[in-house]
Amino acid sequence: MSLKEFFFNISFLYRFIPVRFLMKLAGKNMLFPFYHFVDNNKSNFINHLYKPKTEQQFIDDLHFFVKHFTSISAKDLKIKKYSKGYYFMLSFDDGLSNFYNIVAPILRKEKIDAINFINSNFIDNKGLFYRYKVSLLVDYIMNNKISNQKQKEINKIFNLNVFNSNDFCEILLKMSIKDVKILNKVSNILEFSFPRFLNNKEPYLTYRQISELIDQGFLFGAHSKNHPRYSLIPLDEQILETIESIDVVANEFNLKDNYFSFPFSDDGVSKEFFNRIKDKKIVTFGTAGLKDENIDDHFQRIPMEYSKVYSAEVIIKGELIYYILKRFFGKHVVKRT
Repeated sequence: MSLKEFFFNISFLYRFIPVRFLMKLAGKNMLFPFYHFVDNNKSNFINHLYKPKTEQQFIDDLHFFVKHFTSISAKDLKIKKYSKGYYFMLSFDDGLSNFYNIVAPILRKEKIDAINFINSNFIDNKGLFYRYKVSLLVDYIMNNKISNQKQKEINKIFNLNVFNSNDFCEILLKMSIKDVKILNKVSNILEFSFPRFLNNKEPYLTYRQISELIDQGFLFGAHSKNHPRYSLIPLDEQILETIESIDVVANEFNLKDNYFSFPFSDDGVSKEFFNRIKDKKIVTFGTAGLKDENIDDHFQRIPMEYSKVYSAEVIIKGELIYYILKRFFGKHVVKRT
């Protein structure tokens, strides 16, 4: 359990502290909560990575936000940053079709703005994020008997003496984007087809769905091409993943403003990165929770999904208390090399 989640788990201690009192104490007037997925059903490409909110849990979160804050869009950021009042900007990562089917109707009903960050290589279900591949394989292994022959083939690839389902799933969950070819080999051995999953389930938004959502007033930005962890790739590749994904999203949907959220996090992203993209006038977003930035037009967002479900009230109050303590020790600002 992370230190941040420790504050979530002791929420009974600060349950009756008003959230606006904590906002004032923290010196904040704006929050950036973000999600990936909202669903009532067990989704095998998600459920081994984090626990998504159900529709009702998500609606309860929204009711908390609108009770204490005013919804704004990414276009309002510069204006509202220095305005009186308390605001929240909602966003979603990965460009999943769940946003079109479940989330967007809820947001329209609640009259809440949102921006969706999409991976350009996955639009129209043309590719699949490697972590979703991992979750699918883990789900398959946990729910199916693996033949001795398949176990031997897997053992050979991973230099294992004995095949143990639980241990092998742990190995899969630790794999990175550099291991995609190995993941594909495992899927072939298990006879689990990623292309068939993409065709049958269509987890990602299509061009048509994105166009409809834009017409409904939702904003879109980029989330890299392939969803790598930026701390594991060199600067030039970071730039390429960012600029090329932004160009695809902007050109395909005739968007004038450039928005980008870092996949996983912006850990390992240097000042030099931001200097090199400065002329592109990109508004960027990280995932470090409530933390201050020294980079213009770069904002840290608050994750709303964990391995267990926490309400928006618990997460936001926990983030605020954690931030206030970090500020006391001078740990509230992101430091970049």
